[in-house]
This record gives sequence, C-alpha cells and structure tokens, in this order.
Amino acid sequence: MKTNQTKAALLGGAVVEVVEINRIFDPVVVELAAQAGFGCVWIDMEHSHLGLDALSHLILAARATGVDSVVRIPKGPYNQVIKPLELGAGGLVWPHCKSADEARAFVRMAKFRPLGLRGMGCGRDSDYGTLDPAEYMERADVETLLGAMIEDAEGVEEVEAIAAVEGIDLLFVGPSDLAHSYGVERDGVPHLDHERVQAAFSRVGAACAASGKAMGTAVGPGASMRRAVAKGTRWLNCCHEMSALTSGLRRARQSTVAVKQPTLTQQLLELYRRGELDLGDVSGTAKRHNVSRSLVKHLANFVQHKATCIEALPAAAPWVERMEQALVDGRRGLALTDAYHVCLAVQSLPKERWQETLQATFDRWEPATTGSFKTFFDEVRACL
Repeated sequence: MKTNQTKAALLGGAVVEVVEINRIFDPVVVELAAQAGFGCVWIDMEHSHLGLDALSHLILAARATGVDSVVRIPKGPYNQVIKPLELGAGGLVWPHCKSADEARAFVRMAKFRPLGLRGMGCGRDSDYGTLDPAEYMERADVETLLGAMIEDAEGVEEVEAIAAVEGIDLLFVGPSDLAHSYGVERDGVPHLDHERVQAAFSRVGAACAASGKAMGTAVGPGASMRRAVAKGTRWLNCCHEMSALTSGLRRARQSTVAVKQPTLTQQLLELYRRGELDLGDVSGTAKRHNVSRSLVKHLANFVQHKATCIEALPAAAPWVERMEQALVDGRRGLALTDAYHVCLAVQSLPKERWQETLQATFDRWEPATTGSFKTFFDEVRACL
C-alpha cells in the first residue's frame, strides 16, 4: 500500500504546500503539478462536476508520479466516503464539519475497526484484494489522512471537541464560507484577513496545538499567507490549476503585447507624458501627428477628468494613475473612452466610495479574460 508522505510530513511538524484541482480534471494537470515539485494534490468533488471515472484517472496519475492525493468529497452518505479511498486516494476532507459527533461519524465511515466500521472492498488501495487483509486494514488506517473543514461559526464553537476526535488529522479553515457564516462577507476586507476570521484562526490553531493536529487553509503567497503561517497553519493550498493557467496565459500575452508596435493611443500617451502634445489645440495636434481629431479629443477628456478627480480627492490618485498605466501598457478591455467616462462617472459617487469602487473594479477586471473596464466599473457602481 502506498505510503502517505504528506501525512508523514504533517505528523513531523512540516509545512506542506498543496495544489488544488477544481475544474480541469485531466491527468496532465497532476503530472504538471508533480513536475513543479508539489507532493500533494487536492481534488475537489464538493463544488465540481467531477465523477468517479475521471477521479480514478487523476488518482492513478498521482500514484504514477509519486504524488499524494486528497479528495474533498461532497458531504453525504457512506458510499461517497469509501469510493475515493478504494480508488486509491490518500486522504479525504469532509466539508462544513460543525460538531465532534459529525467528525466521529466521518471517521467511522473512513476507518476500519477499531476506530471505524468501514467495509472491506477490493479496490486499487488494496492492490485489488491481493494484500493480506489484516495488514491492509492496519496500513489503510495509518496512511489515510482525514481532514475536517471548519467553515461555519458552529464549527469554530465546537473546534476543541472536533480537534480531539481520534482519527482526524487536519482541521482546514475555509475563510470565505466562514466569513459568510459570520455575516461579514461583504465588509470590503479579504475574507481571510477579516478580524472575525482571524480570531477563528487563532482558536482553531490553539485547538490543533492542544490535540496534536495540523491546521490548514487556502491562501496565495504574500502577507495573508504569512499571517496564516504565524497562527500555526501548516497545510497550505497555495494555488489551483485555473489561477495557474490564467496567470500564465496573461503573462504570456502581456509580454507579447510589450514588444508589439505601440497603438496610436499608446503613442499619444507617450507624447503627452513627455509634454510634447498640445491638448488645447485638438485640431492642430491631430493634423501634426496624423491622427483622428476624435482620438485627441478623447485623450484631452481623459486628462481633464483625471485631473479633476485627483484635485477633488488626492487619495484616489494612485487608482486613476493606475488606469492611465493600463492604457500605456495597452491592456485588454480599456480604451481612452472607457477611461475618461470612468473618471467622469466616479465623481457622481460619494468621495468616500471612490477608492473602494476603483479598487473593486480592478479586482474584477484584471483576472477576467473578457469584458471592458467600463462594464466592470458600471457593475460595481450599481452594487453600491
């Protein structure tokens, strides 16, 4: 039976990095994760369309590349627990665990006697029934990693009892669902960084330390990850296949755009930044630089409304200048007309909402693959 290196590392006090597979269920993703140096993949069945046939292929790829696989299963009946294990998964994660009784029930389904009442099968994990039954059951109980997700207020209140349940190895804090449970998901603070969620991390971390369990969460590299590790987090879901693919594609395109011939807009902006463009003489400027009068007019409008915004609220300057830099870089979905209409429209909002609105627009626009900046801005403004 395969040794679970990730569980061994956790028991040894190590911090482990894990890649999530949430939507692209191709064994190649597992192979690429292994090539990148990851020792464990988290395969999501709770929020996805993943079926058992495709799960079998992912687990087989993980075993072939020496990578551990942990499956977040849907919260449900016994057969949803044992089937991933019999396909060879190295561990399971139970979502929305709210009580010690629920954690014990999970252990009973996933472990053999004496901890549980799991039934004997002849799956991949037992070399299709060829292993000695007694040795197999003992090894299965030792090697299988079980995690319980703490992502509800009720789970936090019961966390000391949940952490004490024998057979549970990992308490995984779900910051977004926890923020929803606390009713703070729309407070304008990243869910993991909210004070209520941070307080929950402290309590979960203390419970894990007292019971000798590991704490985990999903968080990208940066300040938030450092805070999570400082509170005792040792299991880090640090990226998923969609963000890795999206960021790679975006970097490739932006690098390519950087070497392309500058657009007329970029050329005009460069002249404007060097002080070589007379925006007070739209017709003359258009004629001298052999561009359309409307293009010069759009630039003049943007410059005017940009200056008005910064004068009215200097704190908004970084966000308005960020918009100008996006124009200079020639980034997707942002035209001069968008930029000056946004600068004009933002002034219709209360000043205390300007920064929030522009930040939310960038947060939505930058990761998107389609959609104009103005469209995202209008949608954000409509929610205020």
